[in-house]
Order: sequence, then C-alpha cells, then structure tokens
Amino acid sequence: MRRVERSPFIVAVSKELSEVRASHVRSSARVWGSIAVLASVLGIATWGLVRGFQRQQLLFSALVNADDENRSLIAQLTEEKARAVALASFDHLTGLHNRRMFNELAVSHLEVARRSRKHYALIYLDLDKFKLINDTLGHHVGDRLLQVVAERLANGLRGADIIGRMGGDEFAVLLTELDSAESIDAIAKKLLLQLSQPYNEIEGHNVQTSPSMGIAMFPRDGHDVVNLCRNADSAMYMAKRRGRGCYAYYDASLRPLEDRALRFQGELLKAIDTGQLVLHFQPKVRLADYRIVGLEALVRWTHPELGLIHPGEFIPVAEETGLIIPLGYWVMQACCAQQAEWKALGVDLMPVAFNLSPRQLRDASLPGQVAKLLEKHGIGAKEIEIEITENSLVEPMEMAQHVLNELHEMGVLIGLDDFGTGYSNLSQVRELPINHLKIDRSFTNEIRTSKEVGVIVTSMITLAHSLNMKVIAEGVELLDQLVQLKTAGCDEVQGYFLSRPLPPEDVLKLMQQRTLLPQ
Repeated sequence: MRRVERSPFIVAVSKELSEVRASHVRSSARVWGSIAVLASVLGIATWGLVRGFQRQQLLFSALVNADDENRSLIAQLTEEKARAVALASFDHLTGLHNRRMFNELAVSHLEVARRSRKHYALIYLDLDKFKLINDTLGHHVGDRLLQVVAERLANGLRGADIIGRMGGDEFAVLLTELDSAESIDAIAKKLLLQLSQPYNEIEGHNVQTSPSMGIAMFPRDGHDVVNLCRNADSAMYMAKRRGRGCYAYYDASLRPLEDRALRFQGELLKAIDTGQLVLHFQPKVRLADYRIVGLEALVRWTHPELGLIHPGEFIPVAEETGLIIPLGYWVMQACCAQQAEWKALGVDLMPVAFNLSPRQLRDASLPGQVAKLLEKHGIGAKEIEIEITENSLVEPMEMAQHVLNELHEMGVLIGLDDFGTGYSNLSQVRELPINHLKIDRSFTNEIRTSKEVGVIVTSMITLAHSLNMKVIAEGVELLDQLVQLKTAGCDEVQGYFLSRPLPPEDVLKLMQQRTLLPQ
C-alpha cells in the first residue's frame, strides 16, 4: 500500500519496484529504438534527398551545357548551310552567280517578263584569245583576268540585271525591265567598250582581249532560258566569225550555218588526214613595175559532200578545237612540196607565204620542223615566207621572239599580217626580225572614202620604211584603191582587182609570165 502525499488516495501496488523499473527500462529501450529507427529513416531520406538534389543539379548543369552545345551546333549548322548555299549559288572565282543560280533567277524573271510590257534580252559572251592567254601567261593570269572582267561587268550593268559565269571564260547577262529595244543595243555597246579596254597589271602582265557577244531577245528568240542561252550562244559565234571583238543578234535564218560549223568540228581532222585540203595561191604584185614577186598560200577544203569550203568557215573551228596545230603543219608541208614541184618544172621560184598560228609561234620545235621540211623538199629558206598576226604578239613575247629569231637566222622571211587591227605598235615590231608589214584590208577598204584613213595608211608606210620594212596592202579590189596606195608609197599589193587566189596549175602560168597588169 502506498499513500500519495497530499492526497486522500491510497494506491495499492501489486508489483515489486524492481519489476516496475524493469518494465520502464524496456519501455524506454523501445522508445529509443523507435527514435533510432526514425532517425535512421530520416537520415537515409535526407541523404536520398541530398543525392537527388545533387543529381538534379548535375542534370540541370548537363541540360545547360547541352543547350549551349545545341546553340553552338545550330550556329555551326547555320553557317555550314549558308556556305553550302553560297557554294551552290555563286562562282568561287568571280563571286558572280554560277550557271545553276543564273538559270534559276532567269526562270523567275522571265515569268515576270511574260506579264510585262518591258523589254528583256540575254547576252552571252566570251573572251577572244582567252585560251592563248591561259596557255602563254599561265592559269593564274587567266584567273585574275576573269575576276577583273567580272568586276567590269558588275560595274557596267544595273542592279536589276543578272550576271552569271557559265564556265571557263563564258558569261551570261539577263537584261531586265528595259524601256526600249534601243536600250539593249546601248548596253551592248557599253559592255563591248568596257571589256575591250586594256587589262593592265594582271599578275605583272599587260593583257589585251575583247569580248565576242551574242544577243537573244525575249520572247522573239526564245520563250525560256534554255533556248535564249542556246540562241545567244549561236549569235556569239556569229560575232566571232565576223572578226571578234563585236556583238551580233540572233538570226534564226543563220541556224544552218551553226549546224554546218558543228559538222566541221567532227570532220576537219579527217579532212587533214585524207587529203581533202588543197592550196590556192594569190599573187603579190610590186607596184613599181607590176611584177609578181611573191605568192600567199590560202588553204581550201574540198569537202566530198559540201564542195569547196573557204578558210573563213573552218579556221575558227580549228582554232577553237586545237586542230590549228596539225592544220598549220599541213600547210607548211604542202607549201614546201608545191615549191619543190615548181622547181622541178624549171620555174624561177618566188617566196610563198603562209600564216603561222599563235600556238605554233610558241612551239620551240617549230624551227627544227621547218628546217626538216626544207631539206626534205630541197628548197631554200628564202623560198618560203612566214606571216604572223599582231594578236600573236601577246605577252610573254620571249618564246615567240626566240622562235622568230631562229627562223630569221635560217634565212626564212617573216611578215606581220593584218597590221593596224591588233595591239602591237611599231616600237614592238622593231624588236622583231620582221621583213614586211601587211596593211589590213579594213584600211584598204576605207582609203577611198576617208581622209583620216588615208593619213593613217601614209603614216604606217612612212614609219615602216624608216625601219627598213616593205609594206604590202591586201584586199585591193578597185583601181582607186591601187592608185591611192601607190601614191602613199606602198611597195606591193594583192587582191581581187589583180587576181583572186588560184589553183597551182593556173598560178604556174602567171609565174611564167611574171607580170600582172591592172585590167
């Protein structure tokens, strides 16, 4: 029995104090065990939360990094795409539109043109003698020349016009939204003038070239870009046949001539190999006594189906295809063989002149080839005469000068053909072993009607004589021309007024009579 202090109650205790204490100890142990378990759970949970938070932080950091990487990748892909578009759209050398992009832009502009009353036209052009410049001065000069041409095109045209490099030295221009057809002609003349100006300091060289341009009108000459390009290209080759450095409009009636030129490309080599080529000869007459003092050999093609083809038709094809080398060798060989034949007949020989192409002029083996032909046919060096054009005298002149000096030392006569139409001057000519100058037929044609041309021709003759060179005028077709040339002091003439080119058997008769008086 236990009395509770200050209480009327008396508590009866049925257990011993030791048991109560033991029970209390066990109860306390359970409580502390629960607390320990709870603490462990809380610790594990806290550790898990911390780890989870750390993982979230790592994940967040990774996401941030991934986002940065994605942004960088997107920027890189954008740059690559822009670069790819540029590569696919622009010519890497000139910065102009390439063929694909030019065609795409032209298609879209022609769609507008179909609903417009404005005038549209396509100009196709390339550079005269570009292959010669590339071959003689090097591709680095050719590349730089193309860049300068592109700059001149861009500066000479309006922002509304489309310019493209179509490959090699070929360019195309789509003229858009012009008020009149006359504007097309004005732009063509402007481009011709700008692109014909000298190209100074091109990789250390002064280069001269000019464009040949063909023009196709929309929709007259084509309803789409394919036909416009094709017909403008045809017109460009017509410009080349007219003498280069000019432009021509497409003429559908000339299409058969284009097809004929394409046919020549495939058949010319066969003609050289199978004896389809022949030589005709035009006399050179001394004005002092009208004595025949020389002949010029002119090649003709006797085609089995097309008949006699004149050189104006197939020589440009030979130059474009590289067949000018075998053709030039054939002419040299045929001239020597013909001289040998006349010599065997007991005829007093006179020099026979033939033209040398610019590519032949830069062939170091040419003098050796000439020497072998002379020896083979038993004729002297002074019985042949080599004529070169002014345009052959482009830089570098070292190889050409070396070849000409060797030929001169052999005794071969050398003449400068078409003088006055190219880019040389008499100071350049003075450095070369030239025996005579041949005044171009364009001056002969105008000497009757233009006082200025008469003065120019007289000056040419005077200067040439001061350099101990003879002067020959070609293309004489009228008595008035002959009289004025004789008055100006010209030494020799040739042309249809005196004699057209003749086959060998007819020339033989002239050689035997030795004189050719004006009729």
